[in-house]
Amino acid sequence: MRQEDYGAFVAVMSAVAETLGYPKLAENGMKLFFDLLKPYTFEQVARALHVHLLESPYMPKPVDIISRIEGSVEDRAIKAWHRVLEAARQHGAYESVKFDDPVIHFCIERMGGWQKVCAMTEDELPFRERDFRELYKLGRNVGWKDVPKYFPGHHEINNRMGGYLEFVPALVEVVDTETKRLAAGRAYKELGG
Repeated sequence: MRQEDYGAFVAVMSAVAETLGYPKLAENGMKLFFDLLKPYTFEQVARALHVHLLESPYMPKPVDIISRIEGSVEDRAIKAWHRVLEAARQHGAYESVKFDDPVIHFCIERMGGWQKVCAMTEDELPFRERDFRELYKLGRNVGWKDVPKYFPGHHEINNRMGGYLEFVPALVEVVDTETKRLAAGRAYKELGG
């Protein structure tokens, strides 16, 4: 959320508290709640609060809203695995890739790297998926400082080794479709749409 969303956020949280029969959060509590949810859009937070009201009689905590936005760790691991498989099918080991989630990088690195992940056979998939999901849970709090920034593909590796730097292909950035959709919506609103 952006700072200009604070007033709308306070109004929604006050309505949630009133609906559930709880006192309104004090200003410091409201600011902290808002700061913890800043990585998400106002639309995501409002949708998560709506779902929370439908499913729980208790005043939500930030962790409740975050888990409704992101899903459980297991849900995120499964979604991340499918993103990796799709990127491997679409781009293969020849392209250099960067995912928008450092935890995916953590998993791929520990599974032997991008080329090894791309070389998996159909028979290996169920076992490698299990490994990936366990690694995802283990690394769920890693940041970009802990993992490779991207995974170079065969084209980049070979061209760099041969000194053909002008032929190093562009990096493929693999971004979650929900993230793309929300970014496009924000850009549209900022343009006055």
